[in-house]
Amino acid sequence: MPSEEAVASLRLLLADGVGHARARALRDAFGSACAALDASAAAVAAAIRVGEADAARMLREARGADVGGELRVLDEKCARIVLEHDDEYPALLRASTDPPAMLFACGDVVGPARESQPEIAVAIVGSRSATTYGVLQAGRIACELAERGITVVSGGARGIDAEAHRGALRAGGRTIAVVATGLAHPYPAAHEPLFAAIVEAGGCVMTEQPAAVTVRADLFPRRNRIIAALGLVTVVVEAAHRSGALLTARIAVEDLSRDVGCVPGPVESALSEGCHRAIREGWARLVTGADDVCEMIADARSLAMGAVEVARRERPPRKKPAVDAKSDAPRAVSDDARAVLTEVRNQRRAGLDELERALGWPIPRLACATLELEVAGAVERDAQGAFKLRGARIAPTEASDRKDGRVL
Repeated sequence: MPSEEAVASLRLLLADGVGHARARALRDAFGSACAALDASAAAVAAAIRVGEADAARMLREARGADVGGELRVLDEKCARIVLEHDDEYPALLRASTDPPAMLFACGDVVGPARESQPEIAVAIVGSRSATTYGVLQAGRIACELAERGITVVSGGARGIDAEAHRGALRAGGRTIAVVATGLAHPYPAAHEPLFAAIVEAGGCVMTEQPAAVTVRADLFPRRNRIIAALGLVTVVVEAAHRSGALLTARIAVEDLSRDVGCVPGPVESALSEGCHRAIREGWARLVTGADDVCEMIADARSLAMGAVEVARRERPPRKKPAVDAKSDAPRAVSDDARAVLTEVRNQRRAGLDELERALGWPIPRLACATLELEVAGAVERDAQGAFKLRGARIAPTEASDRKDGRVL
């Protein structure tokens, strides 16, 4: 059962004219949604700057809201309400310019917990009317990212979105679908099996809309800001000159100061016109594969750490019991990651410059390998940005991978 605070927050959201921004303002003004429901109309009017008559009406609607239907849908979908200050609310979304006051979620909202950084995720978006070329590129890049342990975020729509989710699933990875409608009316309905597969694989289907909300055109631009906020990087695969995918990319660049990459397409394709223009204008980088995306993620490191710091200032992290890293199952990594791990172990502390000199690899290749090790929990960055061992075990591939009887 949802907490009393979650139910009170839901009541506020169901009242006409409240919405996420005003629900957050009321919670902040009174300390909780429960306290806001008990406040006077005059106090509510002052908190959200509306007339006292409007405030009184909102309070009546909120207090009398029929939340039973919403809670039944949550129960049927094995879903729950995640409030903005809950532990599992995504740190990058909380630190964005307009985070939802609550999420309705099926599955795991965040991946394996890491104290040092938020979940490493990439948003992949594009045309609903995707070409065969676009579908192939979206699936390939999503699969390559998922193989590196990176979460793939998209909108669950037809075309590029769906193939990004499927690509991550084919690699056995984690993916998040941010849908624009309520959970009782998933859109498109034909993707219900895909949404179920996402949850079954350890991913998440989430929305900011109450269960009864059906499809409307204005919901998709609102949904896009969540997709952009969840990803450290946004990648666009096929977008016409004016498209929702480019809107998501613009939100990432202009509102969130995130990096955007675009996959080039055939020069005569109208569906690639938006991508080509973004690259030409210089606000998006050219992306041909996961290596390019990993390099962008490496550049976004300071953003990730900043988001975590913002979240910590707003809400101190809950204390967690100590975990013995040796009890974790060994993690399989690529040969490149294994070579970098060996070099970090030999040097005790190594930055990208030292690794480049030692291994003779280009930076994009190093960025991919170090990112894979960070996701696996085998290395972490110190205050100067250099890598050091963190403690997670790496599964051996042959006898030479064992030293003194220990798993590397």
